[in-house]
Amino acid sequence: MQDRTEPTAFASRGIVFQAVAAGVFVAAVVQITATLAGFGLIDLYATGRGAPVVSAAAAFWIAVVALAFVIGGFASARLADARQLRDAMLCGLLTFSTALIAAIVILTLRPPALVDRSLGPVGNVAATLAMAGSASMPGAPAERSVLRGDVLTFLDTADAYRGTAGRAARPESGLGSGAALATILAGIAETADEAAVAAAVSTIQSAVGVTEEVAERRLTDWQRANDRALRDSRRSAAAATSAVSAGCFSAFVALFAAMLAAMLGGVLGRPRDSMLEIGAKWS
Repeated sequence: MQDRTEPTAFASRGIVFQAVAAGVFVAAVVQITATLAGFGLIDLYATGRGAPVVSAAAAFWIAVVALAFVIGGFASARLADARQLRDAMLCGLLTFSTALIAAIVILTLRPPALVDRSLGPVGNVAATLAMAGSASMPGAPAERSVLRGDVLTFLDTADAYRGTAGRAARPESGLGSGAALATILAGIAETADEAAVAAAVSTIQSAVGVTEEVAERRLTDWQRANDRALRDSRRSAAAATSAVSAGCFSAFVALFAAMLAAMLGGVLGRPRDSMLEIGAKWS
């Protein structure tokens, strides 16, 4: 009886890694090419960052990465001569994993705009997180500094009227206007209690020499301005959080579709004789 030599089920390790690298390269080329087409079909610059799954931009990225990784997985499995089903799926999975790690590394190097946009969902999430960093902090310093400057100008004017100009501009010096600024800001704060409000009203009376009613109106105007600033900053924080959530979920859907597509491409990329053997078993 003649011995039959079974064909190898998988190529050598070096050939596999080369095939995976080739699959990643093919997927990248396909995705960049499709991205260039997407710029002409969809306003990706306006809708690509943090786009929800139901948007046209998110649907475009899901379709693009799925197509790219089907072709990349097909190329890697065919070049690796993966004959077993699990080997072909592993080739596709390795292609997807390598491409994902490469995309994250490229983003840390600040690539050109074309490369950044071509990274699709990974690039979108990174940009959304970067832009949402400052907006996600309630009570933005820029808005609060405007109110602080208004109070400081008020105290400077009062000091100038009394012939002591410049004291309010140096609150760290420990002079009266510095203490007055801290007292008024404490009364303006959202968490100010009755004692803090009363102290702020008394400080305004002492600084300007007005009646208690006038001082209370002035303090109320500052409190309303402070409340508006807080509401605006919280609204911005909520919008930033929503954008990050939508972008992350869109990226998850796109990457999950890309992983499945890469594994499907690996299965389709098996040598034709292996595919015929499977057909013969099922017939």
